[in-house]
Amino acid sequence: MVARKIFIIFVCLFVVSSLTAKECVDCHKKTTPRIVSDWQLSKHSQNGINCSECHGDKHNSAQDVSEVRIPTPVTCAMCHEEKVEQFKSGKHAAAWVAMKAMPTAHWQPIALMEGMKGCGGCHKIGLKTEEEIKELKKDGAGFGVASCDACHTRHIFSINEARQPQACQTCHMGFDHPQWEMYSSSKHGVRYLLKQNKTLPETVAAPTCQTCHMQKGNHAVKTAWGFLAVRLPMPED
Repeated sequence: MVARKIFIIFVCLFVVSSLTAKECVDCHKKTTPRIVSDWQLSKHSQNGINCSECHGDKHNSAQDVSEVRIPTPVTCAMCHEEKVEQFKSGKHAAAWVAMKAMPTAHWQPIALMEGMKGCGGCHKIGLKTEEEIKELKKDGAGFGVASCDACHTRHIFSINEARQPQACQTCHMGFDHPQWEMYSSSKHGVRYLLKQNKTLPETVAAPTCQTCHMQKGNHAVKTAWGFLAVRLPMPED
């Protein structure tokens, strides 16, 4: 009897959840159709995780768009607790505070830094306080609030996309930190790019950034030992 009641409650919740998702989809197909198509391709959609799970249920019309909750790592931790804890222990989580502490960031021209341009465009991956999130929401409608979507692009949140070296390319490139240029011109990078464009078969050995920096999928994203010979291997390596 208890099992039957639980099953009925689950079915009712699923129906309500589906109706809510349908309402969002019907409207956003007209306003932001690509967001809808991305979500429909996602594992979230396939597993019944609808819009309100991440964005809350206070936004129901064009008049209350400001009530939309923009997901943060805390939101993701509701389902992905282990990965979020790993992320919090890594250097990516400190990216925001590191930029704020850097005097040279404050000396940049306003036009370069406003609206999360320049350094902020990548350093937004770091953890932020509630006050900082409110300020970011005022300035850019929520852009820069999230962290996980820097690699798992919304709204598809693809694991496969985040495993590609190009997921790292968007930030780790340029004259001040040319890791992408170093990787893509190395034998590792060349072989992987040839593998991606089918010049080399799928079975060839071709390491990505994640092979060394995210072993076993660890979201702490650790610096591999021996990088530019800056340190020797430690026992835990």
